[in-house]
Amino acid sequence: MELLRILAICLLTATLAVVFKQYKGEYALFTVLAGGVAVLLMVFYSLLAPLETLQNAIARYGVDTGVFSVALKALGIGYITEFIANACRDSGQTSMAAKAELAGKCAIFLLVLPLMLSVLELAVGLIQ
Repeated sequence: MELLRILAICLLTATLAVVFKQYKGEYALFTVLAGGVAVLLMVFYSLLAPLETLQNAIARYGVDTGVFSVALKALGIGYITEFIANACRDSGQTSMAAKAELAGKCAIFLLVLPLMLSVLELAVGLIQ
């Protein structure tokens, strides 16, 4: 991961947001959002190769990749939800941040529901 570049973008974004907030408050939010998206894209891009290696190892050992896929989707939903909630908090909208977090939790629940049902079927099958 290009940690120094990411940290530099974070520092630059935070500095610009403070400067913009003094003169044009609405520009501060857009600056933070743009910097945040840039950092997220850099982080996700740096994780592609390790995730591909893990996916290949899972496929090589014959493990069901469905669980792996669900876990990655849930992780992505969690990170994106946190990013949006923090952006809402930064703009002073704590109520919207809480609603974004609730929506993310519900989305993860709906994503995991089929997996939970298959575990339930397996448990009932073992009991009978």
